[in-house]
Order: sequence, then C-alpha cells, then structure tokens
Amino acid sequence: MRCSGWSSLAISASSALAALVLAVPAAAHVTASPAFLPAGGEATLTLSVPNERDEPMTELAVTAPPGARLVRAHPAGPWTAAVEGETATWSGGSVEPGATGSFLLTLAAPVRPGPAELAAEQRYPGGETVRWPVALTVTPGAPPREHVWRGVLVALLGLAATVGVVAFAWRRRSLQER
Repeated sequence: MRCSGWSSLAISASSALAALVLAVPAAAHVTASPAFLPAGGEATLTLSVPNERDEPMTELAVTAPPGARLVRAHPAGPWTAAVEGETATWSGGSVEPGATGSFLLTLAAPVRPGPAELAAEQRYPGGETVRWPVALTVTPGAPPREHVWRGVLVALLGLAATVGVVAFAWRRRSLQER
C-alpha cells in the first residue's frame, strides 16, 4: 500500500501531536537530564523535581539502580548534599508548592546497556513521602577507534563490490544489445 506525501505528513504530524499531548502528564514527575548514559561511564545528571503538594518539600533522596554507583551529590543553594552507600540525599532547603527544584547528581553508569531506574523520594515536614521512578537508558559505550576504521574499511569494500557488480551488469547488457 502506497501513501501520498500529504498523507504521510498528516500521519507524522498527528503522531507528533499525540506524543506531546501524552507527554504533558509525565512532566509532573521527577526527571533526569540527560536520560541517556554511556555504559561504564560517568555523567552528571540534572534532576528536575516538581513539588505538587500543598506544603514545601524539605528533603530529597535518590537511590542508584543496581550496577550503578553514586559518585557525588552536588550541593544546591541552601541544600546540603550527602552520599551514603547507594543513596544521595539533599536537605536543609525547601521547594515551595507548585515550584520545581533542580539538583545535580554525578552517577557512574552500569557496564551493561539497557534500561535503568533511579528511585527518587520527595520528603515533606509532615512525614509524607512521595516516590517516583526516574527512567534512564544506559547506551553502549563508544566503540574503540580500531573498530570504527574496520567498519569504514568494510563499508568501502562493500561499495566497491556494488559498483563492480553494477558495472559488470551494465557492460553485459550493452554487449547483448549489439
């Protein structure tokens, strides 16, 4: 089944609009940027932490996924930061209702690529705790340089073979037409 250019454009536009509309409710959760980490590497994440409650958030705790290691929790303004084992905590500040706090966390990613999840806990003075999963994706690390050059060499050999086959077919066709 063939689609016209206009119908393909309409399908793409409606898909993009649906993704935006469906992504709005997720904006209220704790998110990490970047959400993609190189396997076995370190990255500093910015955690965006919205406060949806009617009282100020006074503490944040984040637990690393299995195979990952917390390197450093960075202090932020009045917030003091500490790392103990697999958990980083920030305390001593507040995020007012309706506001969003920003926290920096340096994380050593797991060695194996795939999905990973930080566990975030927003804590409030009344003893309430709100838990959020923070989705991350561990991507394969950068390939060693020698493998890149091997890939380039294989691609060039493939291109040369393709050109040779096309030239042979063209030559054979022109000989048959004589």
